[in-house]
Amino acid sequence: MKKKLLILVSLILVLCVLLQGCTLGLSLGLIPFVLLGQAIGDAEPAVSIDDIAPQIDRPDTYPEHTGYMDYDRGVESILAPVSFSEMKYERPDADALCKAIGDIQVMVEHGEDAETVLNAFEPVYEDYVWFSTMSQLAYIRYTLDLNDTFYTEENDWCEQQSPLVEQAFEKCYIAMANSDIRDELEKQYFEEDFFDFYDENQIYSNDRVVALMQQEADLQNQYMALQSDMTIFWNGEECLVDDLLGDEALEYDDMLAVYRAYYEKYNPQAADIFIQLIRVRKNIAQELGYPSYAHFAYSYTYDRDYTPEQVEDYTASIARELSPLYYSAVYSSYDAPMDTGNVLEKLRDVAYIFGGDIATAYDYMIAYDLYDLSESSSKMPGSYMTYLSSYEMPFLYVSPTGTIDDLLTASHEFGHFVDGYVNCNTTTSIDCAEIFSQGLEYLTLNRADLTEEQFNALTVSKIADSLLTFLSQACYAEFERRAYALDDKELTAENLNEIFNECSEEFGMGAYGLEDVIGPGWIDIQHFFIAPYYVISYCISNDAALQIYQREAETGNGLELYNKLLADSSYNTILALMEQANMESPFDKDRAWELADFFEDYLD
Repeated sequence: MKKKLLILVSLILVLCVLLQGCTLGLSLGLIPFVLLGQAIGDAEPAVSIDDIAPQIDRPDTYPEHTGYMDYDRGVESILAPVSFSEMKYERPDADALCKAIGDIQVMVEHGEDAETVLNAFEPVYEDYVWFSTMSQLAYIRYTLDLNDTFYTEENDWCEQQSPLVEQAFEKCYIAMANSDIRDELEKQYFEEDFFDFYDENQIYSNDRVVALMQQEADLQNQYMALQSDMTIFWNGEECLVDDLLGDEALEYDDMLAVYRAYYEKYNPQAADIFIQLIRVRKNIAQELGYPSYAHFAYSYTYDRDYTPEQVEDYTASIARELSPLYYSAVYSSYDAPMDTGNVLEKLRDVAYIFGGDIATAYDYMIAYDLYDLSESSSKMPGSYMTYLSSYEMPFLYVSPTGTIDDLLTASHEFGHFVDGYVNCNTTTSIDCAEIFSQGLEYLTLNRADLTEEQFNALTVSKIADSLLTFLSQACYAEFERRAYALDDKELTAENLNEIFNECSEEFGMGAYGLEDVIGPGWIDIQHFFIAPYYVISYCISNDAALQIYQREAETGNGLELYNKLLADSSYNTILALMEQANMESPFDKDRAWELADFFEDYLD
């Protein structure tokens, strides 16, 4: 019998990435657009909307879809589905779990038969999934209220225990892989060739690596704590930075002064944490025999079917072809107020127009209260989707801004939710997962209940955002590459700031006279601290999502392509998935030039 087995490292990866990372964060990390506009002078964007996919006609009735009670997801949850509010957090017993896993390892090594081993394994595996579920639940509750010290401590504790639990399981799996009952275990319980992975990857069996990963988790927690309630002295008193920057009456020169004071205080502290993280991660790669941490992350953490060397050429082509369009994208940004109730109403309407699995997933989300779009000053900024494995339930989180952009943010995370619901968390490639989030943003544009003015402006704004995604995330990827290439003695805050300035300039995002504000801005890109070498996934998946939109504009069947990709994404890799769907590879020689041509039609 085949089982959908949770590999904890993948779970932690999804948690780390989706918890921080779906909101691309073009605020502090890139000099804010309002500052750029005033720095280079006002201009009116020249917008072309000739090729925009037209708004669909509003249907009199929605297409029928399967009710979530009748929908066959192909898995049985360990725990019965309940509303999110009914999920109770209990600190899992990590020591007992590790001991139980170790006992199974001993059974295997002592030659017990497959049936005996599996009878002991199944309840322990359920405890393993419970540990991961409690870890995710602690994280969700932590992000819902950063002032809740209980969940702050519980989240930190779970992160510290995770490498130890993963180590115990890896050692157990290696023992199974080396045993005489290997084939029988795969036949009766595990998937075919399951143990091949452990023939090649023995990461957590290395005690030194586990200790380094715990150091990494501690440093990551220090960074997250640093980001909570950041303050500076302003006019003689301690003020929250967010409150100062949120003041619409703040003059341009004062705004620059706030940023300079903020970076003067926090850049050295964040840089110290980042430098320690780089050292720890380099040691991990060296301990495991990888030529660099990038090669470890690409191969083991993200299971990518492309290499750091390909990405280096790819980002260079983005800088060359797309950087001249940067300011056209900045001027095409659109903003308008929209309350969260209106956002949820429009998302529901869009989901029902899509119909099929998407509509079913929406009903399921609402029925079990598996979302939070509430406004609160104590919530963590950003958005994410994570998965509560014991319940087989996705959870959607958005910290809204009160603007129309919240509609696309909610659509983005709902795309992740749909994938998690339909594929039961088996889209193991983050690159593939991001297709469904970014792709649903594009498909939402011409289905949402918007005025013609909103539709046109939001569509052009989304296209502009797509260009900014290519430029910003490629810039971040290049910064990361250069930062990790520094010798130990060159790892200083000053050098990191200089590198970020250089990269920003190369990708068209520099601004003369603002180097002292742009350079330190890398500290606000949470991915560098929490999900190293992740950012390039936004570019690669954005290319695929953009092709969905282009198909929608040209033939009207973008949704058909989206659903095909959704059906084929389970345990797939992104380049293989795109090839199956007859899509262009992001690494094709002329792809960056084609993208530039596309963006010029809209923005230049």
